[in-house]
Amino acid sequence: MSAGVTASGLVGDYGGHTPGLDQLLATLRRAGDPGAAEGLAAAAGKWRRPLRIQVTGRARSGKSALLRALALISAEETAPVDEPGEPEPDLDGDLIVYVLAAALQPADRRVLAALPPDRVVVVLNKADAIGSRWADAVTAADRYARELGLPVLPVVSALAAHTRAGTPSEDDLRTLRRHAGRDDPAFTLSPELFTAADAGPDTADRQALLDRWGLYGVACALVALRHEPGLGPQPLLRLLHAVSGIDAVHTRVHVQYGGIVARRGGELLDELARLAARALPESDSRASDLIEDYLAGDEALWLGVRAGLACPQVRHLASGPARPADADDALARAERWRAVIASDLPADARRAAVRVHNGYVRIWGRMSSVGL
Repeated sequence: MSAGVTASGLVGDYGGHTPGLDQLLATLRRAGDPGAAEGLAAAAGKWRRPLRIQVTGRARSGKSALLRALALISAEETAPVDEPGEPEPDLDGDLIVYVLAAALQPADRRVLAALPPDRVVVVLNKADAIGSRWADAVTAADRYARELGLPVLPVVSALAAHTRAGTPSEDDLRTLRRHAGRDDPAFTLSPELFTAADAGPDTADRQALLDRWGLYGVACALVALRHEPGLGPQPLLRLLHAVSGIDAVHTRVHVQYGGIVARRGGELLDELARLAARALPESDSRASDLIEDYLAGDEALWLGVRAGLACPQVRHLASGPARPADADDALARAERWRAVIASDLPADARRAAVRVHNGYVRIWGRMSSVGL
């Protein structure tokens, strides 16, 4: 392997930042080929358009709380689905976060069955209302996942939203510590029991705790303080954030988002190939050659690797991170994907595999002494 050459140094992340594409566009404009430049600009604009994320579900499923908990700039809440007398929302976002309210209903099945699986993240909200333990919510989420054929993630979005809005105050901690040693399992079974007058003179303080953190958050905080009485505001906030389940939802949204962006990169490459094929074969037009040169370069090949690995029909064949560790790893991946190409695949899957194979061949060449 050449000194100082890595997969990261070779291809970068690119994502929406494609300097080679910018250079190609500038070259086409300087070459006086407005048709090709306009087509390329349109393709690049579509590729770089921010993804639209929609948060949807039935009424009172907790969409607004989940939206606040996710804190995604490009996310928007839709009107409820299956609302009597109201039209169904137009679920045309690039990524759709579907919120189930503690149970899967026929309307949820109907809506989800009509959506492309690769554009959907399903969350089982109000997980604290399912059974008596978090494990009960996980079991329910797994059961719904089998029924839907989609991953389902349990979450308590109201608590997650509260952890974004503020930190437990000293008053909160004093009230919690005051009751952390209480030997009464029923104390946090319901809001009424938690705020009952016979639990002490601080009823208003307990109600304030309930308003800020919810019964589930309060119960988790009491357990934490029972085991570690000196727990401070920031550690307690991190604990409440963790037990809300929102981190798993963030991770899933990030993975789905990345897959959509990667597949968009493949659409960009397809459009560039079409532009090259349509370019007029005039002696003073270099558009076709310039685009073909770009498509054969490192930037386009890495976009192709990412797009291929994100293809639903072959992504289960990928192992580990997209970037090879070294030249030997890149070669092993190229050989593995060559075997995939030789198998019986539909056309789209074969094209995805070819993109991955070609990209790893190029990376191997760059990382080894071959220098392809």
